[in-house]
Amino acid sequence: MTKSRKVELLYNKARGQGMNATPQELKELARYMVGNGEGNYATKRNISAYVTAVDQGSHRSFYDWCIDNGRGDRRRKGGSAKEIREDEKTMSFAAIFMGWLAWGIAIYWILHGSVPAGECAVAGAVVSLVIYKLKREWAGITLFILPIVLAVIFGR
Repeated sequence: MTKSRKVELLYNKARGQGMNATPQELKELARYMVGNGEGNYATKRNISAYVTAVDQGSHRSFYDWCIDNGRGDRRRKGGSAKEIREDEKTMSFAAIFMGWLAWGIAIYWILHGSVPAGECAVAGAVVSLVIYKLKREWAGITLFILPIVLAVIFGR
């Protein structure tokens, strides 16, 4: 399949439009992690650059790749590189702020209080930032629900 065909199909998928692809094409497109409804980032130029990045070995999702590289649809509000970077900085700070509490408590409970609470809070902030950077779409689960579940399971 040609790159232009890949870009066209992935663009349609990101825009929430139907994909008229054969089973072989769908199999080949499976390695490109472009989700439905990513319209704020989906331009043919961005998808083309993403396809090139995946072909060169990137394993990031399209959303994460766009955020990491400051790529968006400049025609939309918040789509410029500057606004994307500012928003990412704000979200990273929010992840750290939420993580020092949720992950800090979870780490403290998992270690049964053998490590001082302050060190657990710092470790929680670091853990939450790393997890947030790995998979931004799952931030609600990984920053709030996961530490609670782990604290309940391993904190007994």
